[in-house]
Amino acid sequence: MSSNTKRRKDEQQPYYSSQQQQPQMQNPSYMQTADNMLGPPEIGPDEIITESILGDGSFGTVYKGRCRQKDVAVKVMLKQVDEKTLKDFRKEVAIMSKIFHPNIVLFLGACTSVPGKLMICTELMRGNLETLLMDHNIKLPLITRMRMSKDAALGVLWLHSSNPVFIHRDLKTSNLLVDSNLTLKVCDFGLSQIKQRGENLKDGQDGAKGTPLWMAPEVLQGKLFNEKADVYSFGLVLWQIYTRKELFPEFDNFYKFVTAICEKQVRPPIPDDCPAALKELIKNCWDPAPEVRPGFSEIVSSLESIIIDCSIPDEYGAIMWKNHFKHIDDAPWKDFVNVFANFVGLTNQNTSTMYDLLCFSPNLVGSTIELNFKCLKAIIVSPPKGVGPQEEEVVSMEQFGKVLAWFGNLRDDGSQILDKIRNLMECAWFHGDISTSESENRLHKKPEGTFLVRFSTSEPGAYTISKVSKNGVISHQRIHRPGGKFQVNNSKYLSVKDLIAGEAQALGISTPCLGSRFLSLIYKSQISGYIN
Repeated sequence: MSSNTKRRKDEQQPYYSSQQQQPQMQNPSYMQTADNMLGPPEIGPDEIITESILGDGSFGTVYKGRCRQKDVAVKVMLKQVDEKTLKDFRKEVAIMSKIFHPNIVLFLGACTSVPGKLMICTELMRGNLETLLMDHNIKLPLITRMRMSKDAALGVLWLHSSNPVFIHRDLKTSNLLVDSNLTLKVCDFGLSQIKQRGENLKDGQDGAKGTPLWMAPEVLQGKLFNEKADVYSFGLVLWQIYTRKELFPEFDNFYKFVTAICEKQVRPPIPDDCPAALKELIKNCWDPAPEVRPGFSEIVSSLESIIIDCSIPDEYGAIMWKNHFKHIDDAPWKDFVNVFANFVGLTNQNTSTMYDLLCFSPNLVGSTIELNFKCLKAIIVSPPKGVGPQEEEVVSMEQFGKVLAWFGNLRDDGSQILDKIRNLMECAWFHGDISTSESENRLHKKPEGTFLVRFSTSEPGAYTISKVSKNGVISHQRIHRPGGKFQVNNSKYLSVKDLIAGEAQALGISTPCLGSRFLSLIYKSQISGYIN
């Protein structure tokens, strides 16, 4: 059995002409009832133009289209609509019109007035997660995939936290849409059910609803179920997000599949290199006992910790972030500097905060402490997002993780990290986090032996020497850091500064390439200290 979405290939054209006379439904439009006057609008069939096929939903085909001068996704119902299908369609409209969350696809309106021509319009997304994961030409770092997992979990948490409770019932990677920023949104509520909190449901004589590969064991067996069925499906979603592999390719017989899942408790194999916390979360989600499975609030919390671990490999750095900034990706600089200073023992809870000391203490002007934190800020702070006086300078968790990888871990180095950063910035040849192309621009037409040192753009914790060799050829040589020591040409050093001094002749480097943005910071601080 394959989980890939089937694609239809029929030709696309404007779905209706404004001149066509449309038959009217016997029942009034769902969207026109008094209870929904303030909800999303009824859309006329002549306002919708369908273009290319995007995929298949529960009750029809999904197209890229246009509505009221906006690109939209249009779900078009199958033309043969019986009373049950019409009821299910109305239920989907009802559910979507009541759910609004950044991680749930935005419902714009529906065309419900013409039998056989029923349509739902939603925001247009880039594509679905399954297609993205299966395209291995697209680079998706683990941190990106874990953020996407959290997006999906937040969307389902919103459904499960509603009153009454919404159960999705068809949670899978093809029903998670991705926008241009790789933000995930839950879609396709055609099989969703509404229940009271604490209530259990059971499928009727028509059998289980959903996609068998993603169904919880209790649903496959026709037993009582609740929102924990979505949790089981999410465990499979997490597995596929991590592995980027097809789900259960070994099964092609439904009855053997049910026996394996329900009786033998077969689950997809989790790779050995999967982070321990993620492996535990996946196993808990697809546990055969629904009561053992975590709720989505717990899932979101677990994913937040996993995201921090992925961004900050240093154990103590991750602990610091979890203790103070767990729910945010970017910490304001004024908060970060206080937490960091306290964490490494430069301040304590009974003294003024480091931020206040740096801003208002005359004793620190021109001091090494002030210069150290200026250097830290120069290398770790991201520019304000947006414009305006309210925008703050921030430290991203990923940049914090990179800085610790470059300069040492918090457990062994602590406050010495600040001295290491300053000592490196004082070197005229150190240019920091510039790209390969930028380094080549700076070295262009420079004499042989001119060089600079920068952070590696491909290996965490490593550095790169970019230099002008014979005949003006620019080459790049990696400085590795095995076991905390810096290594090049089989020689190891305690610092990059020592390595450059010791290996300059062997490397063929002699003249620093000027233009580092850090030098002006160093010189200004030295002048300020002299005056004071």
